[in-house]
Amino acid sequence: MNRISLTGFVDFVLEAGAGGDGDPLKERKGDSAPDYYHPLRDAIVQMHREDLLPATLDAAITREPSEKKRRVFARVIEGYRRFLATGTMKWFDPPRTSYRMGAHNVDVAPELGLAIDETPHVIKMYFRGEPLTPRRTSVMLSLLAGRLGRICPGHVFAVLDVRHGKLHAVSTPEERFGILRASNEGR
Repeated sequence: MNRISLTGFVDFVLEAGAGGDGDPLKERKGDSAPDYYHPLRDAIVQMHREDLLPATLDAAITREPSEKKRRVFARVIEGYRRFLATGTMKWFDPPRTSYRMGAHNVDVAPELGLAIDETPHVIKMYFRGEPLTPRRTSVMLSLLAGRLGRICPGHVFAVLDVRHGKLHAVSTPEERFGILRASNEGR
């Protein structure tokens, strides 16, 4: 059984909806390239989990040997600091699940569980340089809320555009229904 990340699955869904050919899931299976943003993702999770100061994120920049990545990481951290300024945040372990899709297991593993101003948020971080489109956002939110909503009632499900510090959230079944309808209309 092949394991596919939520992001990889969303790429597949969006590519298939755009008339892409082949099996994007199969193509990604053998991809051994490390995640470009892995050090930064880990630093953000560690900062929240260990209740460290945001200045600790700067260590992720200084540890990076590539000058280009240091510049990219600095811009991403600047966006994340804008998000941090939106309210008080307290860590909790985010829920995770997976589901079977043919011969694949799709992991639904948001990185952050944050009580923002005491409201629990389950957050998937989006780091990529290409814009976070409304369609990608709605597919990601639908998968998060659809797969985790039953086990996390009262939680807000969100995708964080880390570079821009913008949180896209959904919390109620009515909102999830509207998002699903909007993603189908974009075809």
